[in-house]
Amino acid sequence: MSAIRAGLAVLAVLFGGGAAVLFVVAITTARRLRAFRDWPVRPANVTTVGWESRPESEGVLRVAFDVEGAPSSTRLDIGDETHRDDQRAELLERFAAGTAHQARVDPSGATPPILVTGLIQRPLVPVILGCIFGVLAAVMAGLAWYLGQPGNLLTRLLGA
Repeated sequence: MSAIRAGLAVLAVLFGGGAAVLFVVAITTARRLRAFRDWPVRPANVTTVGWESRPESEGVLRVAFDVEGAPSSTRLDIGDETHRDDQRAELLERFAAGTAHQARVDPSGATPPILVTGLIQRPLVPVILGCIFGVLAAVMAGLAWYLGQPGNLLTRLLGA
C-alpha cells in the first residue's frame, strides 16, 4: 500500500513541476510578445526568400527584407520554428520576393526589425497544458492522501 502511495506522490510532484514549467514558459512568451507589440510598425518589402530543409520532412523559412527607414536589409528566421514540408509552397508564395508586409522596429535600434507573420505560437498552448498537468497533479496527490487514511476502500478490498 505504501508503495502505491509513494508512486502517486512522485507522480503528483512530477506533474506539478511540469505544470509550473509550462506556466513559466507561457509567462515568458507573453512578456516577450508584449514587448514586440509596443514597437512601431513600418512597411517592409521582401527581397529574398528561401527554405532550409530539416530532417523528418520539416524546414525553416528564411526571409530577407528591407524596412522603410532602415539602413540595410534584415535577415529573419520566421520564429526559427520548423514547418512541415507540405506548408513549403504556401509559405514561399505568401512571402515571395517583392511582397509587402509589416515589420516591427525596435525604437532603441538594439534589436533588428521583426517581420509580422502571424506564425508565432501563442502562449495559450502552454497555459492549457499547464492546467491539465495541474489537474493531474491534484488528482494524484488526492489519491495518495486518500490511500493513507485508515479504512480506505482499497484497504478494505485487499483485506489488509
